[in-house]
Amino acid sequence: MSLGFKDEIIVLQDKVAKHNHHESYAFYGSSSIRLWENLESDLAPRNIINLGFGGSSYGWMAHYYEDLFRNQRHDHYVLYAGDNDHSSGHLSERILTNFRRLTHEIWSDSPTAHIHVISIKPSPHREHQLMKIRETNDILRSSITSNDKGHWVNVFDEMLIDEKPIPELFVEDMLHMNEKGYAIWKRVLLKHFEGLKC
Repeated sequence: MSLGFKDEIIVLQDKVAKHNHHESYAFYGSSSIRLWENLESDLAPRNIINLGFGGSSYGWMAHYYEDLFRNQRHDHYVLYAGDNDHSSGHLSERILTNFRRLTHEIWSDSPTAHIHVISIKPSPHREHQLMKIRETNDILRSSITSNDKGHWVNVFDEMLIDEKPIPELFVEDMLHMNEKGYAIWKRVLLKHFEGLKC
């Protein structure tokens, strides 16, 4: 196991081992997932497991996929990353390569699984990257929806006003979300799942 996120991955492995995976939704991604404290109750009665680890990217998610999922498969995978990819200077093409590597691994192991991809969120801290984020979102959306079991969840547009990120949705660092931000994610995801009857 790489030392990049070793301690966090060990904790998540223990969490996975104890979780009932029947009709489960694995939320896998960066700190926007990890910090969603009420994720399980917000999306109840769905069987949710939160496998977020702070600072992750699509590259790291692909890297740790086998460590976390080799002994347990899920019916639904809900993916979120991209913030840290952009902050590291990764271009959309590199993000797409890592994203495709991850989705390929998931579908190779679980061909009938549904993969739901949450768009990269707009934040005031990274407002200068909005154009790049839009471009990456478009590329990721095209990739995931080319498979009939791939689904796009657009939170990006819901978090803008006058084409700018809404500061009131974020904590002091203007990067991580507060309860108002997560309330939008909850509403969008519930509508998404209900629309797909899943």
